Amino acid sequence: TAVDKVGNKNSQTVTVYYKKPQLATVIVLQIGKPNFTVNGEQRYLDSPPVIKNGRTLLPIRAIVEALGGTIEWIPTTKSITIRLGSTYIGMQIGNSTAVVNGYVMKIDPDNPKVVPEIINSRTMLPLRFVTEKLGCDVQWDGTTKTITITYQGG
Repeated sequence: TAVDKVGNKNSQTVTVYYKKPQLATVIVLQIGKPNFTVNGEQRYLDSPPVIKNGRTLLPIRAIVEALGGTIEWIPTTKSITIRLGSTYIGMQIGNSTAVVNGYVMKIDPDNPKVVPEIINSRTMLPLRFVTEKLGCDVQWDGTTKTITITYQGG
């Protein structure tokens, strides 16, 4: 309680807002297995991750959505658009380049064979390229063929 110059008591209310800390999203996948986890919770892909041309490809919709993003398939151009926060990625089946926030770049500068593909009627995208461009850390365990993706949020 505060007192003004003439002796009147004034009551003041102070509101304090606490921002809940952004927790990391941790996704764990394994080559050849359709099940994966998001922060320990089991989820499933409609097609398991595969290794092709030395890179992991998978139907990435479930991963993008688990991170809070959106993905769209454009059938007329066989293109994919991915959005997460302020990041935009455009890719096209068979094309070794992508557009990230308006900049054209190679998906894999060391291997032009790494491209989005349709495998068994599923659109499969290069996991590391997409998730790193979305701001994730990607770790690979070659012994268990396990991928761990960590996203701190945007």
